[in-house]
Amino acid sequence: MNLRLVASCGFVFAALLMSGCDSGRQPPGKVSVQVANAAPGFLSLQFQREHSDRVVPDELPFKDVRPYVYDADTYDFYVIEGAVSATDPGRVWTFAPKLEERTDYAFVLTEVAGEVQPVVIAIPTAPAAEAQIVALNAAGGLPAMDLYLERPGVGIAGATPRGTFNAQEQITPPPLPSGDYELFLTAAGNPADVLLTSPQFSLPAGTTSTIVVVPESGQSTARVSALLLQGVATLLFDRNAPAELRGINAATDQAPRDLVVDSQFSPPLFSAMPFAEPTAYAPTPIGVVNVNVTPVGNPGVLELDSRFSTFVGQRLTMLFSGPAGALLSVVAGDDVRRLNSGAKLRFMNSASQFFAVNFVVTFPDGDPLQVPPLAQLFSPGISDYTPLPPGDYDLTLIQAGTTTVLSGPTRISVAAGGIYGALAFDGPDTATASLRLLDDFP
Repeated sequence: MNLRLVASCGFVFAALLMSGCDSGRQPPGKVSVQVANAAPGFLSLQFQREHSDRVVPDELPFKDVRPYVYDADTYDFYVIEGAVSATDPGRVWTFAPKLEERTDYAFVLTEVAGEVQPVVIAIPTAPAAEAQIVALNAAGGLPAMDLYLERPGVGIAGATPRGTFNAQEQITPPPLPSGDYELFLTAAGNPADVLLTSPQFSLPAGTTSTIVVVPESGQSTARVSALLLQGVATLLFDRNAPAELRGINAATDQAPRDLVVDSQFSPPLFSAMPFAEPTAYAPTPIGVVNVNVTPVGNPGVLELDSRFSTFVGQRLTMLFSGPAGALLSVVAGDDVRRLNSGAKLRFMNSASQFFAVNFVVTFPDGDPLQVPPLAQLFSPGISDYTPLPPGDYDLTLIQAGTTTVLSGPTRISVAAGGIYGALAFDGPDTATASLRLLDDFP
């Protein structure tokens, strides 16, 4: 007998046997995961599976939702704050859930005392003929809430809550008939204190929808909103949230002004507005509004006649500038959500004697001509918010298109959680601009 042949045949048989076993092995099942950022104290968060410097994490702004598909398994997931400053790389949080087959999940990145606390929601299977919801209260700092789901137009008078939950708690009410619903959130035990009244949305039969209650924290006039996680994510906003407006008088003559909305001259919305001092916010009608600016107590002289649209929950700043009798205005949305580790700085320009002004921020004693501007604004103009690490900086105003310094450098200090404004206006001569520091600046 040829032993070499027998051995060879044995190896072939073993290989075939192993191959047969491998062909019967099933790959792990797939798991769907939606990741939601419900942490208002962070500009954005980064999310990554199995932390690696070779892989760029996904960026999740506040209230953003990202879908993922993974094999059923146990993973290390990482939530990354991102760099706070040149010397502070930011914090990292990790969690390691086991993802089971035939189960979908939601990972909600909530915030507790300035720290990210991931909450894992295993989404239950709904009955075939009904709709199921699971809800998480991610609105830290607010009282316990009652949750109502009612048919459109019914309201909550005499209705029974579907559940009550504190911050970080989940509830899974009994299944509901499929169809259209409205979500109501109230303070627990007090249906008169309504925190949110949503637009109508659909709960399909045989599906489970996840509702995440998110604190607005100053991003709008509403107290909370809700993320509805279904096949796609939808933001349910409080349809009763008011619009608010504040004004800034930057008229060239620096005289006080009255500001009037929709011809309500007596009394005006803002009376005798001083120069370069933001007013408080005041409720404003929702829709197209007409705004007039007049000399104090003189409604017969319309120095500004402007129209713009307001929306539910919107908070706005209106800046007007220019010579007496010929004022111009600009309106911008405000986001006063404060950040745990950084400041927010916004620039405004009413220096009408220049074509445009560059706002340049450097570290103390830096060269402003070697740094690109954070904003270039015509007059009147309002920039977006610029996030800045806490610390000291120099702010310089430069005439756009030139190297001519109009003002500064002015030393400024910003702190974590601060919201700051800087207004440029015409200087005492035609070659300079002046600077007024606003909001959280002392």
